[in-house]
Amino acid sequence: MTSPTGTTAKSNVGLTYGLIGGIVMIVYTLCLYLAGIGTFMNMSLSLLAYVLIIAIATMAGLKHRKQQGGYISFAEALRTVFLTFVLAFLLSTIFNYVLLNYIDTGFRDQMTQVTLERVEEMMRKFGAPETEIEKAMERTANSNNYSIGNTLLGYGVMCIISCLVSLVIAAIIKKNRPPFDNAFKE
Repeated sequence: MTSPTGTTAKSNVGLTYGLIGGIVMIVYTLCLYLAGIGTFMNMSLSLLAYVLIIAIATMAGLKHRKQQGGYISFAEALRTVFLTFVLAFLLSTIFNYVLLNYIDTGFRDQMTQVTLERVEEMMRKFGAPETEIEKAMERTANSNNYSIGNTLLGYGVMCIISCLVSLVIAAIIKKNRPPFDNAFKE
């Protein structure tokens, strides 16, 4: 089937890979959750989730390029890769919100406690005055990082960051069709 622009209509690769990425991130988060609070809040393991979704988004862009005969414009690559990120992060954000606000609020409280300990440790390491440490601890204890507003803010920030990453990935995987590619085939 041909679209109005003359290109062959293909399945939406960004949507498919976004769903795959979201499921991968949910399963990964669930594994970290089941391993316990120490594992769940391990920064290195958290960063691995981002490496996974970057790999999946890159695969989506490459798959789209392959579907188009080995060529993809920067705009098409950007759209596919960014859609993959947005959908994957949306699914992951919804899962995390439900997990921490409905399924296991005690785990959320444990995360807050670990965060308080880390804030205090970091501030003492940098030699902050005791009054500043107490203020930071109070602000951290009184903030609800898992509210719908903060969750949506985090999702928005991830979309902005993933847009920047998408720009880089799209620039790397784009491959323009040679200008005279079809000239001699007719």
